[in-house]
This record gives sequence, C-alpha cells and structure tokens, in this order.
Amino acid sequence: MTCRKCKGLMIQERQPAVSSSTVILRCLNCGLIIDPLIELNRNNHMRAKAA
Repeated sequence: MTCRKCKGLMIQERQPAVSSSTVILRCLNCGLIIDPLIELNRNNHMRAKAA
C-alpha cells in the first residue's frame, strides 16, 4: 500500500497496547499511522463534506 501523505511504503503492524486483534498501517518514510478508527472518521468527514 502507498502512503497518502508522502507516497511511501505502508506496512501492517499489530498494536497489542490497543487490542490484540488491531492492525494498523504505518508509513516507513513519514510515520503516518492509519488505524480503523482514523479511517472511519475520515470516511464520515468526507461523506458529511460531500452532502
């Protein structure tokens, strides 16, 4: 996957501090983190903005 911010490489990581099953995406170049909650909030914001 490609980073939205810098177009770098995104890798999957587990975050046991959050949940044993939570997987996040982290960019190796800029450190951008995308987790399920961030993605949900971005999608909701984009839908509200389009309406």
